[in-house]
Amino acid sequence: MTQVSSDGGALPLPSTLSRQALPRLSSARPASPHSFNGQMLLTLQIAFRRERLAALEAEMTAACEAAALGAGLPTRAICDRERWNRTTWHRYLAAAMRLEATYGPRLRRLRREIGQLERLKTLLPAA
Repeated sequence: MTQVSSDGGALPLPSTLSRQALPRLSSARPASPHSFNGQMLLTLQIAFRRERLAALEAEMTAACEAAALGAGLPTRAICDRERWNRTTWHRYLAAAMRLEATYGPRLRRLRREIGQLERLKTLLPAA
């Protein structure tokens, strides 16, 4: 490809950009400060994952209780665990073991992410 000179002649284009054509980093304006600092962002991420973890645990617990008590019993019986007999507890634990394949991987992933974010949060001020 060629470029036209001021006198109308053809000039070849350089194959690479010269250093002068590249913007200088030192002359660039600094980025505007973000409203969130690193600590705040990590705190929000940790809180979000803890909230999701609590919701998943509650969902799994409700499913286990429903399996233990059956659909016909009132919800008041769920809260009265002191009155559960051995058979009810066995059904609850059997449901928990069945549901582990469904809920376990997500629960473990959220716990692992929370731990990683908490460790990162402790390292952030030191940097």
